[in-house]
Amino acid sequence: MKNNSYQKILNFSKSSGVSVKQILDFLFSKNDKSLAKSIVDDIKKEKFENSNLTFKNFKFQDYFFEFLKDENFKNSYLVLQKYQKYFPKPNRKLDQFLAKPQTVAKRASLLNFLNDLESKKILFLGDDDFGSVASSKINNAEQVTVLDIDNRILHSIKNISNLEKLNIETFKYDVKFPLPDKFTKKYDVVFADPPYTPKGFNLFLSRAIDALDLRNNSARIYICFGNSDRARERFLPIYDILQKSGLMIRFIFDKFNVYQGADSIGNASSLFICDVTPKTKSLLKGKINDDIYTG
Repeated sequence: MKNNSYQKILNFSKSSGVSVKQILDFLFSKNDKSLAKSIVDDIKKEKFENSNLTFKNFKFQDYFFEFLKDENFKNSYLVLQKYQKYFPKPNRKLDQFLAKPQTVAKRASLLNFLNDLESKKILFLGDDDFGSVASSKINNAEQVTVLDIDNRILHSIKNISNLEKLNIETFKYDVKFPLPDKFTKKYDVVFADPPYTPKGFNLFLSRAIDALDLRNNSARIYICFGNSDRARERFLPIYDILQKSGLMIRFIFDKFNVYQGADSIGNASSLFICDVTPKTKSLLKGKINDDIYTG
């Protein structure tokens, strides 16, 4: 896509709150009734329909998971397979359950499908699954940052980034401490797979909100939560936290993530994709001393 035209779409998305994906879909189908008339009129005023835009790797909406068949998924999966020897052994004390490479590649492909990679600033708040590597292999984000408490993970990601020329930034960070100023109010997208406790979920979500640039009305958070179907009531506090945080749940993909060795949650977790609203706020501030891990 031409840089000037895409930048116009990004700017419109940030100001209006309409996702880039919606705008691109609109450009392919002017009969999209889900968009408010005022938004459609505003897009038309920008004269995007006359800008001779070209789109790469576009998959129309007939099947939402059509993206799993494209080259992006294959490329991200292959790079994860290539560097399996770099992945540290999971630290159970930090609730590290590694998602399978197919899952991590699927996450990256979904981010790309929803136009949450190209020219975006994305933060991986913890990345023991190497999602930053899979995502960077697909598309050029403006900035990819990884914050993690585990030096082994940071070192491995940095090595792979250098070998593959991916330009991933890595920094050590303990989520129990406030987010440093250099990472606050900065990112368009945050991805987190926190410990599967309400306290852990709330803490990671709060730090993710602190990291978002809330001036971007289309900023969003991808966050996971796993639980056995035999105890569905444990999902209820999670929905309550999301609601109190002022986030709108855009999508929920049940059992989207598949893990190795996470028997307590049935080796699977759900993926929540949440959009910001004018009421979005982090619920936890300052240093947190509570235990957040299931172990």
